[in-house]
Amino acid sequence: MDQDRLQYLLDRHRQHQCSPSEEEELNDWFHANNPGRGHIDHWLEESGGKEKLTADLYADFSNRIPTPSRVRSMTWMYRVAAASVILAVLAFFLYPKLKDGKPDKLSKTEQGVIPSNNNTIKPGGNKAVLKLANGQEIVLTDSVNVHIAMQSNTEVKQVRGGSIAYNTTNDQATDKTPVYNTLTTPRGGKYTLTLSDGTTVTLDAASSITYPVAFTGKERRVEITGQAYFEVVHNEAQPFRVFAKGQLVEDLGTAFNVNAYNDDPFIKVTLAEGKAAIQNAGKRVVLAPGQQAMVKDGEESILVKQVNVEETVAWKNGWFVFHHESIQNVMKLAARWYDIEVAYEGGTINKQFGGNISRYRDIAELLQNLKLTGGIKYRIEGRKVILMN
Repeated sequence: MDQDRLQYLLDRHRQHQCSPSEEEELNDWFHANNPGRGHIDHWLEESGGKEKLTADLYADFSNRIPTPSRVRSMTWMYRVAAASVILAVLAFFLYPKLKDGKPDKLSKTEQGVIPSNNNTIKPGGNKAVLKLANGQEIVLTDSVNVHIAMQSNTEVKQVRGGSIAYNTTNDQATDKTPVYNTLTTPRGGKYTLTLSDGTTVTLDAASSITYPVAFTGKERRVEITGQAYFEVVHNEAQPFRVFAKGQLVEDLGTAFNVNAYNDDPFIKVTLAEGKAAIQNAGKRVVLAPGQQAMVKDGEESILVKQVNVEETVAWKNGWFVFHHESIQNVMKLAARWYDIEVAYEGGTINKQFGGNISRYRDIAELLQNLKLTGGIKYRIEGRKVILMN
C-alpha cells in the first residue's frame, strides 16, 4: 500500500466513513506492519508517550463502540493495543497453571528473546479453492477485479485480494434448479465471499461453505464446515439458514459466528448483532446479541451463555485470544492456521494459558512465549512442532 492510499484510508477511518472492504484493507495493513515487541519504544515515542497513547486509545475505543455487540476490525485493534500498553507487552501474556490449580513460576531465561530459526513457519493468509457446478476447481489468488467464471446468469468475480463476489446479471426464474458452488479454505487459509444477495461470509482456516450461486426458492440455505462469520442481508420473505453438523441456524436480521469443526465436540453459534435462532432435535432457541448457543455432538439440549463477542470473532480480525486454554487447544488453533503437525514428548502437558497474539506473526513468537512463561520446550522439524515439558 502506498503512502497516499494509507493516508486516504486513515482519514476515512477517523471520519467513520470506511466501507467494510476499506476497513479490512486497513486492518490487513496494520497486521502486516504491526511493530511488535521489539519496536514498542519507538512506537510509544512517536505517539507521545505511554500515558497519552493509552488515554487516546481508550477514548477512541469508547467513542467508536456504541454497544458491546458491535464488532469492527480496527476498534478491536485499539482495544488490544491499549491493553498491551498498560501491561507493557504488545503481543502475548500468559497465565500457566499446574493440574492442581497452583500457578507455575515464570521462566527467567532468555526474556523477550526470539531465537533465529531456519525452520521459520509463516502464518496463514488468503488461500481458497472454488469448486464450480461442473466440478472444475479454481485456486484463488490475491488478484483484484478478475473475472473467474459465469455460473448460469451469475458472474463470479475476484473483487480484491482474499475476496470473491457473485453478481446476478438477469432475473432468474423461481422454479429454476439451483446451481451450487463450494468455497474451501485449506489449513493456513482464510477467505471472504459475497453471496448473490449481498450477504458476506468470512471463512476461517480448514473450512468450507456450499451455496447456490443465486437464491431462487423460498429460503436462502447454505451449508458450512469449520468456522465462518456471517453478515446477513435480512429478507423476511426469504429467510437465511445455515446448516452445520446437523444444526440449523436461522437469521432474524443478523451478524453471527458459527464454529462447527468436525474435530471439536461442540457446535457453537455466537450472535454479534440482531437476532438468530438455532434449532436442534425439535428444540429452538432465539439468541440475543452477546449470547452463544452450544450443542454437543449427539445430544439434544442447547446450552446458552453470555460471551465476549469481540474475543469470539477475534480470528476474523487477525488475533488469537486465549482464556485459561489448555496447551492442546492452543496448539489445535495454531495447527489450523499455520498448517503444521503438532506432537508431544515427555508426557502430558497439564497447563492453561491466557493472552492474545496477532495471527500474522511467525509461529516462533507464539512458541517462544509458551517457553518463556510456561517452561514448555519445543523444537521445529520442517512443518512439525514438538512440545516438551
